[in-house]
Amino acid sequence: MNTRQAEILEIIRIQGQVTVLNLADHFEVSPMTIRRDMLLLEQEGELTRTHGGAVLSQMGVVEFAFKEKAKTCSNEKKAIAEKIAPMLEPGMKILLDTGTTTLEVAKAISGMRGLTVLTPSLAIASVLYANEDMELVILGGTARKGNPDLTGWLTEENIKEFRVDLAIVGADGVNQEGLYTSDGNIARVVQLMLSCAQHSICAIDHTKFERTSFVKCASWKDIDHLVTDSGVPQSTRRWLKKKVKTITYAGRIK
Repeated sequence: MNTRQAEILEIIRIQGQVTVLNLADHFEVSPMTIRRDMLLLEQEGELTRTHGGAVLSQMGVVEFAFKEKAKTCSNEKKAIAEKIAPMLEPGMKILLDTGTTTLEVAKAISGMRGLTVLTPSLAIASVLYANEDMELVILGGTARKGNPDLTGWLTEENIKEFRVDLAIVGADGVNQEGLYTSDGNIARVVQLMLSCAQHSICAIDHTKFERTSFVKCASWKDIDHLVTDSGVPQSTRRWLKKKVKTITYAGRIK
């Protein structure tokens, strides 16, 4: 993919759809050149050509949505991951939950040796796959619509077969009652992850606090260690001290 083709995708993401003629004018190239770009991008699964133009493909829509979510508090998520990475040691067996914060954890540990990592996240698996010194176990299941994750009865049954040293989970929202997620299937996966782990870490950025989501997936008693960022307000920190055994506040990476 060249620079022009990447910019074509960005324009489609912003505008929703484009025409060949408008793109040709924008880039000051011939309509035939734009059609060739669109054909290549369609073959790569990035867009779907329409009569006289193009829209994002379903794969492109999913990828874009996930990337946009990952951009939210990206520096804070990286800082959280940098705090968690030194807690892991060779020989440990860990479960990594789905989500963009745990994805940053995967990136932070991608070069480590001797770990066994289990995950239902296809995004995390793609990050860790190249490390030949790490054992990667992808938990089977049904791909979620709009997210690169696996859930369902097969995922749940697979998790039950394992015992691990540590589960690292996220959440879509948290309050004094516990952790919440937007998907009931994900909630069951998180609950099973915590039940088969000797220890647990909750990795979430400050925007998740004082809000709930669709379904509760864990209580604070299920969490041994909370790793979050320094953006958590003092009012929230006060009740967290009463709820969580160990708390680490990560500084913002610039």
